[in-house]
Amino acid sequence: MNHRCKVPPQVREHRLPLPEKAPMHHNTMTFAPEAAHQRAPRALPTLRAALALSCAALALAGCGGGSGSAEPGQPPVTGALAAPENFENGGALSFSWSATPGATRYELFADTDGPGPQTEVQMGEAQGLSFYSTTQRQFGYLNLARLPDFINATFRLRACNTDGCGAFTAAKALDIPKSISHEFPSGRAPLKSSASNFDPISQDGLTLVLRGASGSTSTLLVFARTAIDQPWQQQAEFPTRASRIALSSDGTTLAGAEDDKIQIYHRGGATWGLQATITSTQTPAACPQPCQLASVPGKLALSANGNLLAVTGIYGAATNTPNAVFTYVRTGTTWAPQSHLAPGGSVVGTALALSGDGSTLALNSGAITRSESFAPPYLHVYAQSGGGTWSEQARLPVGIVNFLDIAASRYSALALSNDGATLAVEALNAPNSLPAEFHITGADLTCAGTGSAAPGWHIALFAREGATWRRQAVIARDAASWALANDGNALFFGGELFNRRSGAWTCP
Repeated sequence: MNHRCKVPPQVREHRLPLPEKAPMHHNTMTFAPEAAHQRAPRALPTLRAALALSCAALALAGCGGGSGSAEPGQPPVTGALAAPENFENGGALSFSWSATPGATRYELFADTDGPGPQTEVQMGEAQGLSFYSTTQRQFGYLNLARLPDFINATFRLRACNTDGCGAFTAAKALDIPKSISHEFPSGRAPLKSSASNFDPISQDGLTLVLRGASGSTSTLLVFARTAIDQPWQQQAEFPTRASRIALSSDGTTLAGAEDDKIQIYHRGGATWGLQATITSTQTPAACPQPCQLASVPGKLALSANGNLLAVTGIYGAATNTPNAVFTYVRTGTTWAPQSHLAPGGSVVGTALALSGDGSTLALNSGAITRSESFAPPYLHVYAQSGGGTWSEQARLPVGIVNFLDIAASRYSALALSNDGATLAVEALNAPNSLPAEFHITGADLTCAGTGSAAPGWHIALFAREGATWRRQAVIARDAASWALANDGNALFFGGELFNRRSGAWTCP
């Protein structure tokens, strides 16, 4: 009888940071079509039987198959090779490690339920495991697996050759929260990126929403856990074509933009249900007609408690291009239109942020676009009074980008602190194309990085003093993602942490 000792939690939870320049893999996550339903937490489904059948090795090109001695329950060590070094898990079923001298292939094992009773199994081509390599670095990813089936999984890797297989690495947990958010002392904050859309997670890290696709149908799956060190449990599954989603920071409200409507789901206790559907014609009464939600809403945002929703729309002479942002308010369980914000100009609302307390909203008008139509890209900041009336508080010159080119598909991203007094903007410096007030020079940089004398992509940090906004810092890094702390006093960018003390941003 084989008895495999489970990896202790303290080892299982050991996590390494994902390098900023790790290769990007485009994984297709296929979910079994099911009817929409809500339920209390339940145990995760087991992997389909095919997962336990094949023991195909993860082989380098031109090398042989498995060792012939690997036993899924307790694979023996039959060779003298050392465990692969720098084994990292990207949080989305992608892996990387340093090449092991003398190895001709590698074997990856997955324990799909982590601390649960299931036995780990070897992953191979039959389970959708693919790989490629460079001179010193190896990469693998699972492109046919259901991510939710692995949400509590741990992984181990070993190197093999004709003499057998060596020692395993320490087990690595699939740390999805780390791949989509950063944990500050003030709580988790979602990662932002000009090139990616991240799945949402609550500020306490206990509620998570994942997206997947099956043909033309997308699915939203909601997971919850009782504590950071506890396993995820699935709470709800909603088949929907929602192209944009937002989760309130408290984890109780989920909004999805599908075609010309917004569906809002709410959790009561541990049960989720559809609370409201906002249709294209449910717009603020003061909005000049015609007035409706955009046919495919570009952006949407929720306040921390989920009681305020902001979403792009169109009004007046506009046809398909959003030229306004609508706000909606929840009173009890009823949603109603509140206001529309239309700063004028073109390319409105492609960048959008709402403060946690719902008092401040930022959106753009104008953008640097793929067609090189450089409409001056201003950022408009609105403040809400106690009576629910919004007024423009500032117009800031910032290099907002909307779909710069087909290959990169880059956009600008925004973030506001919970109190709305700090604003972070990911923008592009274009000194030869925009008026001088938009220019960023080396002298403007707070923390100069390599090659940052004339920054390109950068993050500008603005602060509100009374009712006046001013730029406090400009930070340029060659990085893919960033996060602003909920209290506005820290920025995670390029794997570095920048802090604000006494109104001044300091370098790491």
